Amino acid sequence: MKKLFLILVFSSVLSNAQNSELIPFVSNKKWGFSDKAGKIMIQPVYDSVGFFNASSVGLKYLTYAYVYQNQKMGVIDTKNKVLLPLQYAHLRNVSNSFHFIATNDEGKSGLVAADNQQLLPFEYDAIDDILNNSYLLKKQNKIGIADASGKILIPVIYDQIVYVDEDDRTGKCRWRVNNDTITQYLYTAIYDDPNDEIYMTVPSVTYKDKAAISYTLDENSKDFEEKIPIRYESNLFLLRKKNLFGFVDVKEKIGFQPKYKQLDYFFNSYNYEKGKKHYLIIEENHKKGLVDGYGNQLLKTEYDAIKKEFHYLELTQNNQTGIFFLATHKVVFSDFNKIKTAIELDNDFVVLLVENKDTNSVYYVGQNGVIYKN
Repeated sequence: MKKLFLILVFSSVLSNAQNSELIPFVSNKKWGFSDKAGKIMIQPVYDSVGFFNASSVGLKYLTYAYVYQNQKMGVIDTKNKVLLPLQYAHLRNVSNSFHFIATNDEGKSGLVAADNQQLLPFEYDAIDDILNNSYLLKKQNKIGIADASGKILIPVIYDQIVYVDEDDRTGKCRWRVNNDTITQYLYTAIYDDPNDEIYMTVPSVTYKDKAAISYTLDENSKDFEEKIPIRYESNLFLLRKKNLFGFVDVKEKIGFQPKYKQLDYFFNSYNYEKGKKHYLIIEENHKKGLVDGYGNQLLKTEYDAIKKEFHYLELTQNNQTGIFFLATHKVVFSDFNKIKTAIELDNDFVVLLVENKDTNSVYYVGQNGVIYKN
């Protein structure tokens, strides 16, 4: 088989990746898509939509999204061209291909291409993609195998099919098959993954300089009266002077002088470009705020609660729920009262699916602060 030569390649090149160029947008309970800035690119006409994904075959790409209407499922491209009509009970893209395993209303499965060409008829109880770019076909408790184009290689008459091995010399895969009357070995051609022919390099990653040191301390400094170790964090300390508190990371020599009345270490995060970042909670008059490891105030002391989640902080203010995005420092409050999940798209763009439980409505909020709804 051909070998895969990749010096350095981003994982999204060879795998399905949710695309961040178009974001699901809701208006009057109908869904379409907008760009990151919130400009509508595909009008909201669907009952529901999925994010756009990309599937690759060699150096060719298919960017598609699942859409739903009247309990039917179809596929569109980024221009809202219908690739597969909204007539299926279920659809699933086969990884690294332009093919979809489809199920009709009768519960029968077939194989269709992105141009709506039928490759396998809708007569199977199930179709699964398996090794060697092949499909396992199931029908009336019997199984067989088809190739990537839908050609039947092993008829659907066997009770068991077991992959044995492959021989590069002959270019054949060996399978052991059996039913009530026969046990034998059958051979199929080895099918190369079209992505194996990709030869690609990307520039080496360059690391940005760490943030400039804003404050350094040593053991002889007179700028604090007490150095308080932070529990579970080696080499991190709170500093106290005249009942004001500061912070220092001895190893990296970063921190800030005592200036807050109440200060608690919250958490840290690591970014390969920016290094480690520290976050601390400040409190005044029973309200909470947030500062970074240099003492820069990220959130004013006006929140009743601040809760850490992956990619964001959940804020509570006057019984309202809000979001603080860690990547952009954007604060978003709207009419949602529940944050359901965070989704990281390509280019590290994060959106949150939020819900208003009172009106039973859901929509997305982006890390750029855009609310994707009317």
